[in-house]
Amino acid sequence: MLSTGLRPPGRPGRATKAAEPTDTGMSRIAWRTLRTRWGAFLGPFIALMLGVALLATMGLVLAATATTTGPPSTGPGPDQAPGRFAAAPVVVRGNPTLTVPDPWGGRNKEALAEPRGLSDTLVAKARTAEPAGPADPAEPAGPAEPAGPTGPTGPTGPTGPTGPAGPAGPAEPTRPAGRTVLDRSFPVHLADGPRRQVGHAWSAAAFAPYRLAAGRPPAADDEMVVGGFGTARPGDKVTVLTRERARSYTVSGVTAPVSFEHALFFSEREAARLSPRVDALVSYARPEAVRAAVGDGVQVLTGDARRAADPRAKEDADAVVGVSSLLGLAAGVAAFVSVCVIASTFSYSVVQRRRELALLRLAGATSRQVRRLVLSEAKIVGVAGSAAGCALSLLGAPLLADWLVGHGIAPEWFSAPLSWESALLLVAAFALGVLLAWLGAGVSALRAGRVRPLEALHESENDGENDGANGSENGSEDASAAQRPAIPLARRLAGLAVLVCALALLAAAPLLPPLYWAGLTTLAAPALILACTLLSPLVIPLITRLVTAWPARGRGAGAMLVQAAALTSIRRTAATAAPVLITVGLACSLWSTSGSIQTARSREVGQQVRDADLVVTPGSAPGLSRATVDKVRAVPGVDAAATTPTTVFTVPGPDPLLYPAGAPLLPYPARAVTPAELAAVLTLPVVSGSLADFADDRTIVVDESWHRAAGDKVTVWLADGREVSLRVAAVLRAGLGDGGVFVSSRYAGTRLPDALYVKPRPGADPATVRAAVEAAADDGFAEAVPRERWTARVDARKAAETRLALLFIGGIAVLYTGVAIANTLVMSTRHRARELALLRLSGLTPAQVLRVVAAEALLVVAVGLVLAAGVAALSLGGLWIALQQIVSGTPVVVPAGPVAGTAAACALIALLATVAPAWHTLRTPAVRMVSAGG
Repeated sequence: MLSTGLRPPGRPGRATKAAEPTDTGMSRIAWRTLRTRWGAFLGPFIALMLGVALLATMGLVLAATATTTGPPSTGPGPDQAPGRFAAAPVVVRGNPTLTVPDPWGGRNKEALAEPRGLSDTLVAKARTAEPAGPADPAEPAGPAEPAGPTGPTGPTGPTGPTGPAGPAGPAEPTRPAGRTVLDRSFPVHLADGPRRQVGHAWSAAAFAPYRLAAGRPPAADDEMVVGGFGTARPGDKVTVLTRERARSYTVSGVTAPVSFEHALFFSEREAARLSPRVDALVSYARPEAVRAAVGDGVQVLTGDARRAADPRAKEDADAVVGVSSLLGLAAGVAAFVSVCVIASTFSYSVVQRRRELALLRLAGATSRQVRRLVLSEAKIVGVAGSAAGCALSLLGAPLLADWLVGHGIAPEWFSAPLSWESALLLVAAFALGVLLAWLGAGVSALRAGRVRPLEALHESENDGENDGANGSENGSEDASAAQRPAIPLARRLAGLAVLVCALALLAAAPLLPPLYWAGLTTLAAPALILACTLLSPLVIPLITRLVTAWPARGRGAGAMLVQAAALTSIRRTAATAAPVLITVGLACSLWSTSGSIQTARSREVGQQVRDADLVVTPGSAPGLSRATVDKVRAVPGVDAAATTPTTVFTVPGPDPLLYPAGAPLLPYPARAVTPAELAAVLTLPVVSGSLADFADDRTIVVDESWHRAAGDKVTVWLADGREVSLRVAAVLRAGLGDGGVFVSSRYAGTRLPDALYVKPRPGADPATVRAAVEAAADDGFAEAVPRERWTARVDARKAAETRLALLFIGGIAVLYTGVAIANTLVMSTRHRARELALLRLSGLTPAQVLRVVAAEALLVVAVGLVLAAGVAALSLGGLWIALQQIVSGTPVVVPAGPVAGTAAACALIALLATVAPAWHTLRTPAVRMVSAGG
C-alpha cells in the first residue's frame, strides 16, 4: 500500500527525485493509514475534539458578553427593550459617565457609581419644552387601575369608592397631569421582601406601567403601594426602613409583579421628603423640544435607548462584566490546559509509532517522507477533531450560559446566540485546533526523521526512549544509559526560559501593590507547570526512585517491575504524568492563592477593627437608618464609627513602574465616615501623616496606591461625579481589602451605612454596654453582633463568592484533564500489549499483571503529584513572602478538601483507564499477542 510513496529499489542511500511523493500522494497514504488503523489515532482525536470544544464554548459565551447588553426587545432587530420606562416617551437624566482629560491628549471615561441628580434649574428648563400634540402616540397612559364600583382609579387618587379588588381588568387610560413627571429613587426596605428594594413616588408607576392588582394608590403620606412582592395586602400595617428611621405605613394597594425591580410607591409629598433629590424626569413634550430646552450635559433618552435608565441596566452591565472577567480567566486556564494536553497527546502518539516509522525507513522511506506522512495524518486528524469540537461547542455554549444564569452569575436574560462574532470565533478555534495538531505531531516527526533506520528499530523496542543515547549498531547499550533521558537542546532552553519567567513573576510580586499579587501568582503557576512539563524527563528518574524506594525494598519482584518500567520508559511516564501535574498543580495553585489572600484580607480587617467589641449590621436590609446610628452613638460609655461604602475617582500620582506615561483616571472603593470617629474606633496602618488631621470634609485618608504624600492636594470625583479638592491627611499602607480610602460622611451619596463599629470606653462594663447597644439597635432591621461573629460572616460571604468561581474554573480544568489522563493511559496501555503478554509468559497470573499495571498507574499519579507539589511550593512561597508585608505571620492556606479531592479523582481515573484496557488485552492469549508483534 505504501510502495507508491517510498524510495524505489536501488542504492540504499539514494532516491530518485521523480519518486518523491507529492503532498497529495502523502495525504492519500495518510488517509489510508487512518482508515485501517483508526484506533491508533483515537486518543489524539478525542483530546483535540474536547480541547477545541472547550475553547470554542468559552469563546462563544465570552463573545455573548460583548454583543448582548440586555433582554431582547419584542420587536425585530438587536435593540434591547426598556423596562421601567417602557411607557415613558422621553426620559431626561444626568450623564452617567465621568469624563476627564488623560495624559495622552484624549479623554478618560468611567461609569459613575451613582446617578447624577437633576438641578432645579434644569427641571425648570424641561418644563418649558413644547408639549406633544394630541395625536402623538408617544404619550402613554398612566398605570392601569382595577375598576371600582363607580369607575377606574387615577394615578393620584381614587375617583370613586374603592376597596380590596380582585384581578384587574383593562382600565380607562388617564393622561398624566403636566408635561413633566419627576422621578425619585431612594433606598427602602420592607421586612418580608427581597434584599434589593427601591422607593418611588406613585406618579412614577405610569412609566412602566405598573398595574394595580388590588387596592388603590396612596392617598396620604402614611400609605404606600407594594410593587408585586411579599405577602402584604391592602389594609395591612407594615414597617418600612427608610434613610431616616423605621416607620409604619398602611398598604393601600398591591401591583402585579414586574421583573426589573422590587419597588415601594409613596405619595408625592412623602417621596419628596424621603428623597429631595430628583434623579430623572419624564417629559411628555416632543423629544426635539426637550433636547433644546435642557441643552448639553444630560441625557435625553427615547425609544429603546430608555433602557439605559432602567434600574437593572447598570446591575446587568456589572453582572455581564463579572461574567466576562470570570470567563476570561476560565478561558485562559482552558487554553493553557488544552494546548498542553493536545500537544503532549499528539507528540506521544507519534512516539508510540516509532516501530512503524522505523519499518518505513527500513523499507526505503526518506526522512522527508516520514515527516510528511506524519504531518499529513496530523492535518487530517486535526481537521476532523477541530470540526467535531466546534460542533460540540454549539451544544456546550447554551448549556454553559444556562448554568451561569441558574447560579445567579449572569442576568436571567443572558444567552449565547449565534452571531457573526461567534462564527469568527468558531473559525479561529478550528484553525487553532489544526495548528496545535500539526505542531504537536511535527516536533516528534522531525525527531523521528533524524534517526537512522536500524537505530530507530532498535529504540522502538523500548518505546522510543532515550534517543540520542550512546548505543552500538548491533543493539548493545549500557543499562544506565537506558535510564538517562535525552532532551533536545531546544526543549531544555525553552523549559529554562519559561522557568526564569515564572520565577521573575514571583520575585516581582513583593515589589508591586497588593492588588497585583493574586494575578501574578495565578500567571506564575501555569508558567511553572509548563516548565516542569518541558523539563520533567530530567527529574522523573530521581522522583521515581524516591517514591519507590521504600515499596521496592523487600517487596518482591512486583515492586521492582513497577520501578524498572517507569525508569526505562521515561517518556511514557512523563507523558502520562503531565495531565496529573496540570490538574493538581492548577487546582492547588488556584485554591491556595485564593484561600491565602482571603486569610490575609481577613486578618487585615481584623486588625483594623480589633478595638471594636461589637458591630451593628443591617441584616438583610440595605443599610442602617440614621435613627439607629444616632441611638447607638448615644449609649453611655461607647465610641462608635459608622462607615458607608462609596466610590471615588482620581488620577493617582506618578509611578514610573506602573504608569510610565502618566496615570489614567481610576475608581477606588472608599468608606465615608465621620472624621472625629475614625481614629477613636478603628486601628489603621498609617505610614505618613496623622489621622488627627482628618478633621473635616476638606481632608481625605488614602493608601499607598494613590502615590500621594501627606499634605498633598488631590482632585477627587465623588460617586455621582461631583468634583472636590481635598487635602491628604494621612497615607495608609496599601492592603488587600477595600478599606484604604476614607472620606467625610458628607460624601456618602445615596448609600446607607453598612456597619457601625462600637468600642467601649475604658472603665465601661462590657455586659452593660452590650445590652444597651443591642437595645438601641433593635428596630426590627439591625442587629448587634460580637466582632468575631461579624468577621466570620464577612469571611463566609466572600468565601462563598469566590468558591463558585473556583469551582467553575477548576471544574473545567479537572474535567478536561481527567479525560486527558484517561485518554493518555488508555493509549499507553493498549500500546503495551506485547509487554503484558511477555509478563504472562514469564509466569505471572492475570491478577498479578493487573496489580503491576495498577501499581504503575499509581506511581505515575504519584510522580505527577510530586511535580505539582513543587509547582505549588514555588508559587505559594513567593506569595507568602509578599503577604508578610500586609500582616506578619499570615500563613499560606492549602485547602485540603479540593486538593485531596482532585488528587483522588486523578488516581481513580488513572486506575480505571489502566486496569480496564489491560484486562481487555489479557483476554487475548499471550502467545498470539507475542507472535503478532504487540
